[in-house]
Formats: sequence, C-alpha cells, structure tokens
Amino acid sequence: MRIALGQLEMCWEDKRASLKKVEEFIRQAAAQQGEMILFPEMSLTGFSMDLNKIGEVPDHSETVLQMQKLALKYRIAIGFGWAALPEAGQKKGTNRFTLVDEQGQIIGQYTKLHPFRYGGEADIYQGGNKLVCVPYKGHVVGLFICYDLRFPEIFQAASQKADVMIVIADWPASRRDHWLTLLKARAIENQAYVAGINCVGSLGGLEYSGDSSIIAPDGTILATSHGQESVTVCDIGEDVWSLRRHFPTKADRRNDLYIRELERISSE
Repeated sequence: MRIALGQLEMCWEDKRASLKKVEEFIRQAAAQQGEMILFPEMSLTGFSMDLNKIGEVPDHSETVLQMQKLALKYRIAIGFGWAALPEAGQKKGTNRFTLVDEQGQIIGQYTKLHPFRYGGEADIYQGGNKLVCVPYKGHVVGLFICYDLRFPEIFQAASQKADVMIVIADWPASRRDHWLTLLKARAIENQAYVAGINCVGSLGGLEYSGDSSIIAPDGTILATSHGQESVTVCDIGEDVWSLRRHFPTKADRRNDLYIRELERISSE
C-alpha cells in the first residue's frame, strides 16, 4: 500500500483556509499514485480547546462531508481529524479520527481514548471507549490519536488484528524526541508498520516540527519529513504476518498474567 503523509501547517481555527491547503496536498498525493493520505490531528483547525468555535455535530460533520467529496474526486483514501460537539446527554466533546476510502465511504471512525490532561484537553473532550481496526487494501489498519502513543497496551491489543498503526497528531517540537522514540518503539514491540503524521509550524502559541514518519516493523525509518510542509509518499509491505511467524514474540506474551498482576498490584 502506498501511503502519503500530509505534513500540514493548518490555518489556526480556520477550516475554510486549511481545506484549500488540504486539497492541494491530496492532489499531489494522488498524482504520485498514493492510495491513502493522512493528515494531522484536528486537521483543519489545529489542536484547539475552543469547542464552541470548531466543534461539529457528530452525525453531520462538514469536515467529514468535505473530505468524502475530495476522496471521491481524487480517488484516494483520506485519514483526518476533527472535533465533535457533545453527544446527547454528554457535557464534553470528542476528538475524532475518521478514515474514508477512495469512494468517499466512511470505513473507520475512532474517538481518542486518552485526552491530554496536561494540556487541558480532558476538561473539554471526553475519551472514547473502544479501539478501531479496519481492513483496507489487504491490510488491517489501527487508528490512534497523538497522546495515545504513550500507552503501549492499546497498541498491543490492536496489533492482534492490525499490521499497520496510524497515529495522527499535533505533537509539539519541545517533545519531538519522545515522538520519534515512541513511534519506533510501537513498531518494534508490535512488529507492525507505524505511520505517524504530525503538523508543522506555529499554531495556537506552540511550535511543531513535523517529523512525520513511517516506521517498518524492525524500527527502520522508511520515510520522514522535518520542519516544513510536505507530502511524503512511502510504500509499505505485506510482510508483517510472515515476520511474526518467523520471530514470534507475541506467542510469548502472557496476557492473562499481565492482567492478573495489574489487578493485584492495584488492589494492594
């Protein structure tokens, strides 16, 4: 599968202006025979806590509708992020990652499991409650958002089915070493391809360095881009399952023991 990383400097909280940039990135990816293009977390606004300004009705998102149209126009799958207003009976919004196929059909809809408490996200957005893995082009793709990268347990769970992990993010430059290290760790420990797509530039008072990367199951960086807007295209293989059979680390995991010990230690 040929994946494109759309490393974007969003127009802060300006969906219309950002959408113009996004379409140009999509056009470039399609011209390079990309089969899927990925954009950062909250792709058209940046990582904003102003839900009243950027939030969208969950079942009638204008961002989703526009991306569906672009996917169909350019015949390419698109993965992107957006902010949803509270569901009925809820007080907080949700941070979403939607994946649409080249026909513009929604094939994956994920809600960020771990709102970033340190940055105030947990005050505005509530966490989701399930992992999402979807089949596409002979692969099974796991969907994650930014801070989720720091929680290896969910990647272990998803990789029971998934051979490709996608992390869309707005990860600040001040912690870029963490970003790159954790992307590689998630690839190595799960024996999976990991695609991390980050934003770049100055957004909402923070600096972002990009460092969007695709990592092979052995931790090799197959493609990366630092410090500027870019469309980076990379082919990923279909060798994950054969690698896992050859070097079967998952067969040596003791999940029942881990769960039991976690419960025991937590109760002491």
